[in-house]
Amino acid sequence: PGVAQGFSPPVYCQPQLGYGETKDGSTLDGRITLNVGARSISSLIFSASRRGPLIVEDVAIVIPFPKVVRTANLSANMGIVVYDEAGKVAKWVIGKLDEKMRPQLTGTMVVDGIRRPDENPPLTVTWKIPLASASGLSVSGLSISGERYKPYKGVRNITKSGRFQVRCV
Repeated sequence: PGVAQGFSPPVYCQPQLGYGETKDGSTLDGRITLNVGARSISSLIFSASRRGPLIVEDVAIVIPFPKVVRTANLSANMGIVVYDEAGKVAKWVIGKLDEKMRPQLTGTMVVDGIRRPDENPPLTVTWKIPLASASGLSVSGLSISGERYKPYKGVRNITKSGRFQVRCV
């Protein structure tokens, strides 16, 4: 197998944020919709011992809200979502995700005043995939000198997301 030239993540995240005036025109309210899914068309290289469909583990999304957002009411069809009023941050822990699952987070926001936020902060997505490699590196042999113990050559790859950010439109 060759080394991946670019990285196509195995998780897609499609956020949508919108703001509009309330019926009386005195304040703004907002809506958020976030669709997440796994995609097999990625640049990961899988171990020969891997069997079955793509399963992404420990999927979590951190959603920072603009400072003008007073509060948010969020719900998800999968996992647990917690909103921190003081920090203006929500964390959505989805857990395991396969290609057939379609997690969605929806919610409303109450905004201070009638001024729209200047920008929407990027979301941070984290995940891990066992038995996969983003680089294509593999171990073909193991040699230890000066030791009587004969090690077993067994290697287990795990790909972790690091700091992967998604911008809101």
